[in-house]
Amino acid sequence: MTECLRAASAIIKIILLLIIIHTVCYAGSSGVKCGIDNLVDTDFRLLKGKNIVLISHAAARAVSGMSTTELFSKRTDLHLLRVLAPEHGFYGIVTAGATVHDDTVEGMSVRSLYGSLRRPDQSMFEGADAAVLDLQDIGVRSYTYISTMKEVMEACAEFGVPLYILDRPNPLGGSIVDGSLPDSNMMSFVASIRVPYIHGMTIGELAGMINGEGWLSKNAAGVAKNCSLVVVRCKRWTRLMKWEDTELAWYPTSPNIPSIESVRGYAVTGLAGELGLTSIGIGTSTPFCLVGSPSFKRDSILERRLMRNGVVPRFGVFKPDRAKYAQQLCYGYYLAFNADSSFLPFQAAISLITTVYDTLKSNAKLDETALGNEDRTQMFVKAIGSGTYLDMLIGGSPYTNFIDKAQRDVESFKIRRQPYLLY
Repeated sequence: MTECLRAASAIIKIILLLIIIHTVCYAGSSGVKCGIDNLVDTDFRLLKGKNIVLISHAAARAVSGMSTTELFSKRTDLHLLRVLAPEHGFYGIVTAGATVHDDTVEGMSVRSLYGSLRRPDQSMFEGADAAVLDLQDIGVRSYTYISTMKEVMEACAEFGVPLYILDRPNPLGGSIVDGSLPDSNMMSFVASIRVPYIHGMTIGELAGMINGEGWLSKNAAGVAKNCSLVVVRCKRWTRLMKWEDTELAWYPTSPNIPSIESVRGYAVTGLAGELGLTSIGIGTSTPFCLVGSPSFKRDSILERRLMRNGVVPRFGVFKPDRAKYAQQLCYGYYLAFNADSSFLPFQAAISLITTVYDTLKSNAKLDETALGNEDRTQMFVKAIGSGTYLDMLIGGSPYTNFIDKAQRDVESFKIRRQPYLLY
C-alpha cells in the first residue's frame, strides 16, 4: 500500500512538473506579436543599410515595452533620419485638433504631420531610401491616424519612396463592421477613405485597400497613383480576438484614450460629443465612458437600446473637471462594453444620439446644448461623413431608419474589403 502511494505521489509530481514546463514554454509564445516584433525577430533584415524616415509615436511599442522609435534609433545597421508625428504629437499629449509643433525626442528630429502640413513634403523625405509607418490606430474612421497614413502614402507615391507598414491589431477586433460609408462629397481628414465608421480592419489592410481601390490622387494621365507598399504583418492575431486576448499592453494614443475601455467608449460616444448633447466623460478618469448632464434622467428606452447593441449602462453621478459641464454635478450613465460581436458601436451611438435628442426636444431643453452651434454640427456631419443623419435627426426620423441606412453600407463594404484582409 505504501509503495503504491509513493508511486502515485511520484507520478503526480512528474505531471505537475510537465504542466509547469509547458506553461513556461507556452507563456512566451501565446501572445500576439505586432509588425515591429516580427521586424525585431528577423534582425531588421528588410531594412538593413537603409536611410529611414519613421512615421510613429510613443504608443507604438514592441512586446518588450520599447517604442518603435527607440528600437530604430539603437540600430547601427540602418540610419534613422527623422521621425514624423501625427495628431496629438509624438507623446500623445496634445489636445485633439490642436496644432502639433516640430520637436526633438532624445536628440532626434520630430517633424509634425498635424500642423501647417499634413502630407509630408520633399524635405521630410530628403535622403530617405524608405519610409516606415507604425501607428496604433483605434479602429474608428474619424480618428485621424488613418488619414495620416493615406497622406504618407500619397507622398511616397509622389516621391518614389517605398513604404513599409508595421501592422498592429485593430483594438475593436476584425469582425465588427458598423456604420455607414461617408458620402463622396463629404471626404475630409476625419473621413478620408470610404470605409464604415467602424471598419474592422488593421492599418496594413487599409493601406492595401487604399492602393487596390485607387483611392490615392490621380496622375497627369488621370490614373490613380500607387504607393510601393510592404506590410509587415502581425503574428497570431485573429479577427475574432478582443484586445485582451492579444496580451498586448495598451499605451495611450491621445490624452482622452488612456485605456482600451476609452477606445470602445470613443466608438460609441464620440459622435454625441461632437453634437454637444451631453457630457461624454471628458475631464473625468474615464473619458468617453460616461454620458450625462446636470438635468439628465434615467431612460428605460435608452437603456434597452444600448444593451441591445452590447453596451451596459449603469446610472450614477459624476463631476467633470473640464470640458462640457466642468465642475458641475452630472447625472447619467457609466458605460461598460461587451468585447464580442454583440458590440455594435455605431448603432449604440445612434441609440444615444436619437434618444437624448428626442428627450431634450420634448422637454424644450435643446437650447441648453450646442446643437445650434454651426461649428459643432458641421464637425458632427464631417465625422459621420454625411449630412443626411443630421437632417434625419432634426426631422424626427425613427431610430430604425438610421440603422437601416447604415446596414446597407455595411453589407456592401464587407464584400468589397474581402480581397484586402490579411488575417
